[in-house]
Amino acid sequence: MTALPKPESSTLEKIVKHKMSRAIYGVLYENRNQALPISKIRKRIGLKAGQQEHLNRRLRDLYPFFKITRTRQGRDTLYLLVSVSDKPHQASGNISNKTRSWVLRDQRCAQCGRTPLEDKVKLHVDHIIPQEWNGTDDRENLQPLCSECNEGKKNLFSSYNEFTDKIKQAVNYDEPHKRIGELLKAFNKEPVPSELLELVAKAKQYQDDWQKRLRELRVLGWDYSFKKKKEGRRVRSFFKLIKYEPWPEGSIAAEIRKCERQKSYRPSGCRICRQSAVHSAELLSLQSRNNRFANR
Repeated sequence: MTALPKPESSTLEKIVKHKMSRAIYGVLYENRNQALPISKIRKRIGLKAGQQEHLNRRLRDLYPFFKITRTRQGRDTLYLLVSVSDKPHQASGNISNKTRSWVLRDQRCAQCGRTPLEDKVKLHVDHIIPQEWNGTDDRENLQPLCSECNEGKKNLFSSYNEFTDKIKQAVNYDEPHKRIGELLKAFNKEPVPSELLELVAKAKQYQDDWQKRLRELRVLGWDYSFKKKKEGRRVRSFFKLIKYEPWPEGSIAAEIRKCERQKSYRPSGCRICRQSAVHSAELLSLQSRNNRFANR
């Protein structure tokens, strides 16, 4: 394993270009045996509280090059420098000028709709699925965002850094049903925050009703529980996987539509439909017997 560079070394300066990012690295390096909350990192580099977003951005600059674990402790996220990254992320500097021009061709922020000409905003090339979540530099994963929307998105996504390994197992599938299901599976029957499910469900394309996609998994024989939990003044929702079935071959959405059409009508249809039809027949038989006994 490659040794961590010392804070004042020329090696670190070549890897990490921004001075504040190197200062943050220095604090983490000197406290390698102790995870630190962002408030202590800010205090040790002498940064004011109002510059929090700037600090978050410079901390994220280290992620492509170093493994920094992030764990929750109450309301705080604790950061611990572990090692040099064994799988460095692809730098956005690898995006060609041609691709950059293609992404920015409409000169409009994909999120708020503001433009450089009318609203004097600066546009950035953003990775729809972040590189930290194995997002690529392919055109399909790039979009134009203004500085404000870009920073807001990064802050939102970084709040789920503790779940990065689980998100990676789900976020890059094409179909929303599979992204939702694989995220539930990745949590190994532990509760999944609803806002994280929504984020992953919408990762590749906008979903008007991601919860409908979640409910449709039950058509395929999946099951999950739902629970609300009060955290301070906020009420959060969580979903926990109870059981799952193998994914069908081909389109998941098409299989769901097929099951819904054949449900309890055509036992010769899909496996889930056959099970549903048998179960319905058993219930009808039981109800019929109960009615005969009641009429005697």
